Amino acid sequence: MSINLSNSYTCLTGDTCSYKFLSMKTTLAERLNRAMELRGNMTQAALAEASGVAQPTIWRLTKGKAKTSGKLVDIANALGVNADWLANGVGDMDGGKDVSYQPRVDRSNHIAVWDENGETDDFVISPKGKPLSSWRAYILKRNSGCAEAPAGSILIVDTEMTPGTGDLVIAKINNTFSAFRFLDGGSHGFLSVDDGRVPLIEADPESLIGVTVLLLRDFRM
Repeated sequence: MSINLSNSYTCLTGDTCSYKFLSMKTTLAERLNRAMELRGNMTQAALAEASGVAQPTIWRLTKGKAKTSGKLVDIANALGVNADWLANGVGDMDGGKDVSYQPRVDRSNHIAVWDENGETDDFVISPKGKPLSSWRAYILKRNSGCAEAPAGSILIVDTEMTPGTGDLVIAKINNTFSAFRFLDGGSHGFLSVDDGRVPLIEADPESLIGVTVLLLRDFRM
């Protein structure tokens, strides 16, 4: 996210880590995005890795969907910024210190995020330790029709697990990934949603991606 500074140059000390928003009332999301920008356009995934904070939390904070978090100190330390500035907009951005983040190098707990085009460069950190090689992460772009998997949910699926009735699965229908409830029956089973008026979809082994083993949608971390 970029902040329009065209009319605010008199409010800044310079294009360094010592920015002060003297007369600008900024939001947490604006401050966080600005700090990430000044750290070399750090990605959400990189910040999650450096801070040890779940990526869904980072996403909600950068989008203004969360007003605060108990992990702000960890995020501030990873960015090398003043935690009070990040949380409340108080003081200098860098707190008068020459600090920088030190990203972690252990990627053994990373789960690659996939989308319609295949594996992306993004990842989520496994909350269950080292993930299996058969695990993938999918971020739902819209409500799935299953109450427990609204838009923004991150579903971690095992692509080698055989689904059973009641399992939440990821399937690719009309070139779009979504979550469905699996039902046994027919040749390969059926895909359903909570609304009984929506017809069942016959499951196709080519479109059925995997069974959900972890569902991340509680972003208040």
